[in-house]
Amino acid sequence: MAEQIYSQLAKIYSHLMRFINYEMWVIYLLKISKEIKKKNITALELACGNGKIAEKISKKFSFYVASDLSKFMLNEINPKIKNKVCCSFTAIPFKKKFDFIFSTFDSINYLTTKEKFIKMLSEVESILSEDGIFTFDASMENNSLKFQKYLNRKGEFEGIRFKQISKYNSKLRIHQNKFIFKLADGKEIEEIHNQKIYRFEDFFEMISQSNLYVANCYEAFSFENANSETERIQFVLKKRKNNVNI
Repeated sequence: MAEQIYSQLAKIYSHLMRFINYEMWVIYLLKISKEIKKKNITALELACGNGKIAEKISKKFSFYVASDLSKFMLNEINPKIKNKVCCSFTAIPFKKKFDFIFSTFDSINYLTTKEKFIKMLSEVESILSEDGIFTFDASMENNSLKFQKYLNRKGEFEGIRFKQISKYNSKLRIHQNKFIFKLADGKEIEEIHNQKIYRFEDFFEMISQSNLYVANCYEAFSFENANSETERIQFVLKKRKNNVNI
């Protein structure tokens, strides 16, 4: 099953991400959310991982749900986060509408086909309030080319020895991270994580097939317009009004 893929990575995820500035992410997301002109905003986080963003941002909303495909990652979340749901991007189980739906850390790149990406958009559109926002960041090719060598690493955390092998296949546009874990009992477990590195224009083509439109497209952590050379892009999507293309 797909959720098994994080069975070991979840145990060392906090260690791998220990240098991440979560406060910066939260401040940026909250600035984007200010476009929603209402009080008591409800929020849904997709692919929340171990919940570090949720810990810092959840109290800013009247109702907050953290969701992730991996039950192992959800088990790592601080117990103070009460609303946790195991689900995928392409099968979101809610009937409730949310004003602010978001995903971070290029989780969207794990949707490795256009069909899956478009299915995710359909799922989000069905639960996004009429004046709501869906925002996500996407890792682009220049990001893979720049940082792949830095992700080749090894270490040990809480008795688990690990090795990470990072490779970007420019022909297939797949960035693969392979993890090899050696447990305390000597057993070895391998996990492979593939991300699709879409072209800049691919996102607009896929989004055009949905009932959402690109309201803004920023260089991540800024409000400057992104382009095909941008390393990480922040998309801000909204619902189309009266089926009018925008």
